[in-house]
Amino acid sequence: MKPALPRLLLIADRFTDPRRAEVVRRAVAAGAPWVQLRDHEVDADTFARAAEALVPALKTENPALLVSINTHLEVARRLGLGLHVGRRGPSVAEARRVLGPEGLLGYSAHELSAAQQAVAEGADYLLFSPVFSTASKPGVPAVGPAVLETVCRAVTVPVLALGGITPGRVPVCRQRGTHGVAVVSAILDAPDPEQAVQQFLKELTSF
Repeated sequence: MKPALPRLLLIADRFTDPRRAEVVRRAVAAGAPWVQLRDHEVDADTFARAAEALVPALKTENPALLVSINTHLEVARRLGLGLHVGRRGPSVAEARRVLGPEGLLGYSAHELSAAQQAVAEGADYLLFSPVFSTASKPGVPAVGPAVLETVCRAVTVPVLALGGITPGRVPVCRQRGTHGVAVVSAILDAPDPEQAVQQFLKELTSF
Protein backbone atom coordinates (compact mmCIF):
# COMPACT_ATOMS: atom_id res chain seq x y z
CA MET A 1 0.00 0.00 0.00
CA LYS A 2 1.39 3.40 -0.99
CA PRO A 3 1.93 6.03 1.68
CA ALA A 4 -0.34 9.04 2.00
CA LEU A 5 1.41 11.97 0.35
CA PRO A 6 2.46 14.80 2.65
CA ARG A 7 1.49 18.30 1.57
CA LEU A 8 5.05 19.66 1.74
CA LEU A 9 7.81 18.30 -0.48
CA LEU A 10 11.37 19.57 -0.08
CA ILE A 11 13.33 19.14 -3.29
CA ALA A 12 16.89 18.64 -2.05
CA ASP A 13 18.67 20.05 -5.08
CA ARG A 14 22.47 19.54 -5.10
CA PHE A 15 22.16 17.29 -2.05
CA THR A 16 25.51 15.67 -2.90
CA ASP A 17 27.23 18.79 -1.53
CA PRO A 18 27.84 18.02 2.18
CA ARG A 19 26.88 21.56 3.18
CA ARG A 20 23.62 21.26 1.31
CA ALA A 21 22.99 17.83 2.81
CA GLU A 22 23.33 19.33 6.28
CA VAL A 23 20.65 21.91 5.49
CA VAL A 24 18.39 19.10 4.28
CA ARG A 25 18.99 17.21 7.52
CA ARG A 26 18.10 20.30 9.53
CA ALA A 27 14.92 20.76 7.52
CA VAL A 28 13.88 17.17 8.17
CA ALA A 29 14.63 17.56 11.86
CA ALA A 30 12.36 20.63 11.83
CA GLY A 31 9.48 18.62 10.39
CA ALA A 32 9.82 18.44 6.60
CA PRO A 33 7.84 15.24 5.91
CA TRP A 34 8.95 14.44 2.35
CA VAL A 35 12.29 14.90 0.58
CA GLN A 36 13.23 14.39 -3.04
CA LEU A 37 16.96 13.89 -3.65
CA ARG A 38 18.01 15.72 -6.81
CA ASP A 39 21.32 16.62 -8.41
CA HIS A 40 21.55 16.92 -12.17
CA GLU A 41 25.20 17.99 -12.11
CA VAL A 42 26.90 14.83 -10.83
CA ASP A 43 27.53 11.39 -12.31
CA ALA A 44 25.51 8.32 -11.41
CA ASP A 45 28.08 6.87 -9.01
CA THR A 46 28.42 10.10 -7.06
CA PHE A 47 24.66 10.41 -6.85
CA ALA A 48 24.26 6.85 -5.63
CA ARG A 49 26.96 7.10 -2.96
CA ALA A 50 25.56 10.36 -1.64
CA ALA A 51 22.01 9.01 -1.53
CA GLU A 52 23.07 5.83 0.24
CA ALA A 53 24.85 7.92 2.88
CA LEU A 54 22.18 10.58 3.37
CA VAL A 55 18.99 8.51 3.48
CA PRO A 56 19.87 6.69 6.75
CA ALA A 57 20.80 10.02 8.36
CA LEU A 58 17.49 11.54 7.35
CA LYS A 59 15.59 8.49 8.54
CA THR A 60 17.32 8.85 11.90
CA GLU A 61 15.82 12.33 12.18
CA ASN A 62 12.38 11.08 11.12
CA PRO A 63 11.76 7.34 10.66
CA ALA A 64 8.47 8.12 8.91
CA LEU A 65 10.12 10.42 6.36
CA LEU A 66 9.05 9.84 2.76
CA VAL A 67 12.04 9.92 0.40
CA SER A 68 11.98 10.06 -3.39
CA ILE A 69 14.85 9.84 -5.85
CA ASN A 70 14.98 12.13 -8.87
CA THR A 71 15.74 10.46 -12.21
CA HIS A 72 18.04 7.65 -11.00
CA LEU A 73 15.79 4.61 -11.34
CA GLU A 74 18.33 2.04 -10.21
CA VAL A 75 19.06 3.96 -7.00
CA ALA A 76 15.36 4.18 -6.20
CA ARG A 77 14.88 0.48 -6.91
CA ARG A 78 17.89 -0.60 -4.86
CA LEU A 79 16.99 1.55 -1.85
CA GLY A 80 13.28 0.78 -2.05
CA LEU A 81 12.37 4.45 -2.48
CA GLY A 82 10.00 6.40 -4.69
CA LEU A 83 11.12 7.80 -8.03
CA HIS A 84 10.48 11.16 -9.66
CA VAL A 85 11.00 11.71 -13.38
CA GLY A 86 10.40 14.39 -15.98
CA ARG A 87 12.26 15.48 -19.07
CA ARG A 88 15.30 13.66 -17.67
CA GLY A 89 15.51 9.96 -16.91
CA PRO A 90 13.23 7.11 -17.90
CA SER A 91 9.69 7.60 -19.08
CA VAL A 92 6.83 7.16 -16.65
CA ALA A 93 5.84 3.95 -18.41
CA GLU A 94 9.36 2.48 -18.18
CA ALA A 95 9.72 3.48 -14.55
CA ARG A 96 6.37 1.94 -13.70
CA ARG A 97 7.41 -1.36 -15.29
CA VAL A 98 10.55 -1.49 -13.13
CA LEU A 99 9.02 -0.24 -9.89
CA GLY A 100 5.88 -2.32 -10.18
CA PRO A 101 2.40 -1.20 -9.20
CA GLU A 102 3.32 -0.38 -5.60
CA GLY A 103 6.30 1.91 -6.22
CA LEU A 104 5.64 5.62 -5.66
CA LEU A 105 6.17 7.45 -8.94
CA GLY A 106 5.93 11.18 -9.68
CA TYR A 107 6.32 13.34 -12.77
CA SER A 108 7.29 16.97 -13.37
CA ALA A 109 4.87 18.53 -15.84
CA HIS A 110 4.95 21.97 -17.44
CA GLU A 111 1.86 21.74 -19.60
CA LEU A 112 -1.52 20.02 -19.40
CA SER A 113 -0.93 17.45 -22.16
CA ALA A 114 2.23 16.12 -20.52
CA ALA A 115 0.46 15.95 -17.17
CA GLN A 116 -2.38 13.91 -18.62
CA GLN A 117 -0.03 11.56 -20.44
CA ALA A 118 2.01 10.95 -17.29
CA VAL A 119 -1.11 10.04 -15.34
CA ALA A 120 -2.20 7.70 -18.12
CA GLU A 121 1.19 5.95 -17.97
CA GLY A 122 1.03 5.43 -14.21
CA ALA A 123 2.22 8.53 -12.34
CA ASP A 124 0.90 8.69 -8.77
CA TYR A 125 1.31 12.46 -8.42
CA LEU A 126 2.47 15.49 -10.40
CA LEU A 127 4.63 18.50 -9.79
CA PHE A 128 3.44 21.39 -11.96
CA SER A 129 5.75 24.32 -12.63
CA PRO A 130 6.72 27.07 -12.73
CA VAL A 131 3.60 28.48 -11.10
CA PHE A 132 5.41 31.71 -10.18
CA SER A 133 8.62 33.23 -11.50
CA THR A 134 11.69 31.61 -10.01
CA ALA A 135 15.38 32.52 -10.00
CA SER A 136 16.29 28.88 -10.63
CA LYS A 137 14.76 29.11 -14.13
CA PRO A 138 15.46 32.64 -15.38
CA GLY A 139 13.65 33.51 -18.57
CA VAL A 140 11.03 30.78 -18.13
CA PRO A 141 7.61 32.44 -17.87
CA ALA A 142 5.40 31.54 -14.95
CA VAL A 143 2.21 29.69 -15.85
CA GLY A 144 0.21 31.34 -13.07
CA PRO A 145 -2.48 30.07 -10.70
CA ALA A 146 -5.21 29.85 -13.35
CA VAL A 147 -3.31 27.31 -15.44
CA LEU A 148 -2.44 25.45 -12.25
CA GLU A 149 -6.15 25.16 -11.48
CA THR A 150 -6.87 23.84 -14.97
CA VAL A 151 -4.35 21.04 -14.46
CA CYS A 152 -5.66 20.19 -10.99
CA ARG A 153 -9.18 19.87 -12.38
CA ALA A 154 -8.10 17.80 -15.38
CA VAL A 155 -6.18 15.01 -13.64
CA THR A 156 -7.12 12.40 -11.07
CA VAL A 157 -3.90 12.38 -9.04
CA PRO A 158 -2.53 14.86 -6.46
CA VAL A 159 -0.80 17.93 -7.89
CA LEU A 160 1.87 19.90 -6.03
CA ALA A 161 2.70 23.44 -7.10
CA LEU A 162 6.37 24.22 -7.78
CA GLY A 163 8.22 27.36 -8.78
CA GLY A 164 8.51 30.53 -6.73
CA ILE A 165 6.59 29.01 -3.84
CA THR A 166 6.72 30.91 -0.55
CA PRO A 167 4.67 30.39 2.61
CA GLY A 168 2.54 33.38 1.62
CA ARG A 169 1.68 31.75 -1.71
CA VAL A 170 0.50 28.48 -0.18
CA PRO A 171 -3.14 29.59 0.23
CA VAL A 172 -3.57 30.61 -3.41
CA CYS A 173 -2.10 27.27 -4.55
CA ARG A 174 -4.39 25.30 -2.27
CA GLN A 175 -7.39 27.38 -3.34
CA ARG A 176 -6.66 26.38 -6.93
CA GLY A 177 -6.93 22.70 -6.03
CA THR A 178 -3.41 21.56 -5.29
CA HIS A 179 -2.68 18.81 -2.82
CA GLY A 180 0.30 20.80 -1.57
CA VAL A 181 3.53 22.51 -2.58
CA ALA A 182 7.07 21.59 -3.55
CA VAL A 183 9.88 23.88 -2.44
CA VAL A 184 13.57 24.31 -3.20
CA SER A 185 15.21 27.65 -2.42
CA ALA A 186 12.57 28.98 0.00
CA ILE A 187 13.84 26.37 2.46
CA LEU A 188 17.34 25.44 1.32
CA ASP A 189 18.51 29.03 0.89
CA ALA A 190 16.54 30.50 3.79
CA PRO A 191 18.50 32.25 6.56
CA ASP A 192 16.69 29.93 9.00
CA PRO A 193 15.68 26.69 7.24
CA GLU A 194 13.97 25.33 10.34
CA GLN A 195 11.77 28.40 10.63
CA ALA A 196 10.97 28.23 6.92
CA VAL A 197 9.80 24.63 7.27
CA GLN A 198 7.59 25.59 10.19
CA GLN A 199 6.08 28.49 8.24
CA PHE A 200 5.20 26.22 5.33
CA LEU A 201 3.70 23.58 7.60
CA LYS A 202 1.64 26.21 9.43
CA GLU A 203 0.18 27.53 6.17
CA LEU A 204 -0.55 24.04 4.87
CA THR A 205 -2.26 22.84 8.05
CA SER A 206 -4.30 26.02 8.53
CA PHE A 207 -5.89 25.93 5.09
